[in-house]
Amino acid sequence: MYKHVAEAFVSVLCAECVAEKVCARSSELCRSIGVTGADKLLDFGDARAILRPTDEGLLFRVEAHNVITFYGIRTLLQGSLSAIMTVYEEAFEWLPASGVPFGAIRGHV
Repeated sequence: MYKHVAEAFVSVLCAECVAEKVCARSSELCRSIGVTGADKLLDFGDARAILRPTDEGLLFRVEAHNVITFYGIRTLLQGSLSAIMTVYEEAFEWLPASGVPFGAIRGHV
């Protein structure tokens, strides 16, 4: 179980393509990138990120044991997305989460 967990949603067109590009930009910094259904799973060793494309946009979930790694991965994902397209800072609202992936963000999308 991870100590630090948060989720965010960003409205984007072609979320699947954007998720692929974010993964490509992050690939050198993570151990592996896996795919489960539509989800992209980025393994950072003591942390992980899940990207889930939807018809409305892209869901992000970051889970980490260490707070520095937690914020580092969030910054990596936001920076990767900003390098791909124009994203306003207020577009990212990270919500504390636990349990089922994307359970915290569902009520806010």
